Amino acid sequence: MEVQAELRPIPGYYCCYLLRSTVRHASLYIGSTPNPIRRLSQHNGDAKGGAKRTARDQLRPWEMVLVVEGFMSRVGALQFEWAWQHPDRTRHIASEVDDHPSQSKVIVNPKTGKTKPRPGRSRRSLTAHLEDLHTLLRSAYFSTWPLRVRFFCADVYRVWRVWNDRVSTPLSADKVILDGDCSMQGGVNINQRVGHIQKLSVDYTPLESYLEKSMFILDDSDELQCQICKAQVEPSTQQIVMCPQNSCRGTTHLLCLSTHFLDTGDDSDALVPTRGKCPACKETVGWPLMMQELSLRNRAEKEARTILHRKDRRERKELAKHSSSQSSPKKSTTARDISIEPTCSLTENDPLLDDDWCERVELESDTEFSSGKRALSSPQPTRLEIVIEDSDWEDAELVE
Repeated sequence: MEVQAELRPIPGYYCCYLLRSTVRHASLYIGSTPNPIRRLSQHNGDAKGGAKRTARDQLRPWEMVLVVEGFMSRVGALQFEWAWQHPDRTRHIASEVDDHPSQSKVIVNPKTGKTKPRPGRSRRSLTAHLEDLHTLLRSAYFSTWPLRVRFFCADVYRVWRVWNDRVSTPLSADKVILDGDCSMQGGVNINQRVGHIQKLSVDYTPLESYLEKSMFILDDSDELQCQICKAQVEPSTQQIVMCPQNSCRGTTHLLCLSTHFLDTGDDSDALVPTRGKCPACKETVGWPLMMQELSLRNRAEKEARTILHRKDRRERKELAKHSSSQSSPKKSTTARDISIEPTCSLTENDPLLDDDWCERVELESDTEFSSGKRALSSPQPTRLEIVIEDSDWEDAELVE
């Protein structure tokens, strides 16, 4: 008898990344991970783990020059990673061969932006990797995904920009985030900047307020009706979608809203919507964000409520800290003065409260391979201890 696969929530964050040696810029590596902050630390030997091909001390430290973010599953990130690592074998680049950079045979100088003929060699340069990335993002398969490229290095973005200006179909500006030391001039997603790879939000923190509103409203759904079909909603038996706008209480059935978005959208051939106007507040909302919240609420209810408990505790601590700072400086503040949290069975050391709780079931891509076969996994821990392995394919892209 077949065992049905466990339904998992859409991860809080998952990305593919391009790694570059700061010692030797010609050495590059492509990987994927749900936590680029930890992964970079592993590549540099500051934490246990990391890929074999980045373990050479003479190439460290490494830097993440860009990340491709917005993947809705680990499987999706693995598909993109493999295609990016194997441009000569993936159908997603072969299908775009008429506009593919392999026909141009050029190299872009990162410092000046000037181009020169590429010598006959394998496509492992920075220019080639960015050309392949550009082609993948415009391919028929990946172009419908909610992916964006976040650049952290200005010289890498300079190469990207030169190539983007040369192709017949450039990538839309809203698909690019200029971060790190990249100039903000002309940037469409300036408000999405974080400044450094270490400041990326890799958990469900950006989703907390949205999740809190949805669970609060749906906990008392006796009077709620679908904004489209006007039938009463039943969260216990139906897939119910909430509008992500803070002030909107718009509630719809999943099928009703998807049909509404597709009928009012610009692409008549689309099978899955990407965005649309909420029938209640009329604001344009993103479909991937709503699906992420819905999957977390329906597939991981216990963890979702744990996230809200953490949010509540954090806000209480911040309020207590603020209150104590407003008190008289002559009065000393004791632990009893700021201990206003209610009694709760969940503690800070509870494994469910770890930011990477979802990674217990969503292992990263970088699993060890030997001779094309997956290595045996280590014994499972007796407790809810998080054991993560990142991508370390034997044929991962690394330029010597």
